[in-house]
Amino acid sequence: MPVISGKDGTLYLNTNEVAPVANWRLKKTSSNKHYTANDTGGCRKRVAGARDCSGRFEIKATETGNTPVDEGETVTLKLHVDESNNNYYEVPAIIDTIRTDVDISEGKIVAYVVDFSGNGPVVAHGVLSKTGGSTSSGS
Repeated sequence: MPVISGKDGTLYLNTNEVAPVANWRLKKTSSNKHYTANDTGGCRKRVAGARDCSGRFEIKATETGNTPVDEGETVTLKLHVDESNNNYYEVPAIIDTIRTDVDISEGKIVAYVVDFSGNGPVVAHGVLSKTGGSTSSGS
C-alpha cells in the first residue's frame, strides 16, 4: 500500500493558493481535565476538554510577492497534504506572529514564518478524517 508524500502539499489562504510555501504544520490538541474520586482507585482519570489547534507555515519570499497576511488577521486555511485535493484540513485561524528570516552569512532564501491559532472547528477531509470523509474536530 503506497504512502503519502508531503512533497506535493499546498496551502490556501481563504481561497488563494500561496506559493512558494516551504512547509506547514498543524497541531490539534484537547485540554483534557484530570480528576480523582472515590471510584478511581486512587488513580487519576481524564475527561476530554475543549479542542484547539495551532500551527505554522513558511513562505519563501519572491521579488514580486508580498506577505499574504498580517498579524491579528482572521483567515481560513486549507492545508493540503498531497496533490489530490481530497486530503486536507480546513482551519479557521487567526494570525499570531509573522517572522522574517534573513540569513546574511549563508545567503539563504528570505522566508516568512507565520504562526497561527485556531479560531473555530478544524474539519479534516479524505484520509485525514477519522471516518474517511469530512469530520469536524472542533476548536
